[in-house]
Amino acid sequence: MLVRNLDFLSIPKEFAKVEIEIYDKKSIALVYIENKGYSLVLKDENVINSVFLLKTDIIPSNVNGHSDREDFINVIKMLLDRIYSVSDIKEYEKQHQEHVFLRLMDMLNEGNGVEMISEENSKIYTDIEKGFMKLEIDIMDNKINALNSSISDVSSNLQSTVDNIEENKWGNKIKKSIDQNNWG
Repeated sequence: MLVRNLDFLSIPKEFAKVEIEIYDKKSIALVYIENKGYSLVLKDENVINSVFLLKTDIIPSNVNGHSDREDFINVIKMLLDRIYSVSDIKEYEKQHQEHVFLRLMDMLNEGNGVEMISEENSKIYTDIEKGFMKLEIDIMDNKINALNSSISDVSSNLQSTVDNIEENKWGNKIKKSIDQNNWG
């Protein structure tokens, strides 16, 4: 019998979502999934253009000095670049990615403009839920593949070592035989 506990796949029944308009009715929404990470959503009016999942343990109240901070900001920069790529806007009028990141986190932390979304009131909830489940499974697959690769490397190295030892034993036996019979 196989038994598997899938608690690691379960996620909260509600997510906190904040959203800021960036330019020309295009906005970025940040969805916080407690103990899992975040989802960044690029929207054009109410149409969702892109959804990114970020598996991280950054919490809205403590974003400074976290190792994932720069990667998080780079994803925001990519979304901002998409927004600004189709417009003719001066560089100094563009919002900076770190500023957008800090604003979104402050909104979550302070509870300003937070909308609680769930399966009942938001389609994006289901997309994020399924996405995080798939992400967790992909992470497990990667770990299993890395483990299998390591086992294979150790196995081949072990076989090589055994072959070297056997070769040395035969070489030593032949050398002893030559030395004992004074053939050399």
